[in-house]
Amino acid sequence: MNKHVTYNQARKLKTIGFKEPTHDRFKTGLHPKVSKTTLLTDWNHFIFSVSAPTVDEAIDWLRRKYNIHIYTCIEPFVDPQDTNGSVLYRYGVKWCDQRNGWNGRIIVGKTKLSKNPYSLKRQAITFALRWITKNNVKKLSK
Repeated sequence: MNKHVTYNQARKLKTIGFKEPTHDRFKTGLHPKVSKTTLLTDWNHFIFSVSAPTVDEAIDWLRRKYNIHIYTCIEPFVDPQDTNGSVLYRYGVKWCDQRNGWNGRIIVGKTKLSKNPYSLKRQAITFALRWITKNNVKKLSK
């Protein structure tokens, strides 16, 4: 399973300041694909490359740099229509005001129910990236 962010998300992360070292990168071009490397470097410094962080690395970075929290909602439950008892997931996205902390949180979005947690995490990252650019949120000074 591909657990990297999408190419468009990687480009947006680059524009808002993602400079973490990653093993993988997207080579820019007509059909960008994840290219695996052994080097751990910030690929965003290169002209024809974009760093390809995993979904969990991007979520952690958004929490540390923008105070955006992507979390599992309380409702992982079994689908009553599924005879195998598949668990459904939902993720929430909240931004915490730096002065008020968790008490000053703003709900950015909530994903739909799905069996695939990584597709939902990608959807939550998209919510967060859109919200950051729409509201012109500044990066924390850490």
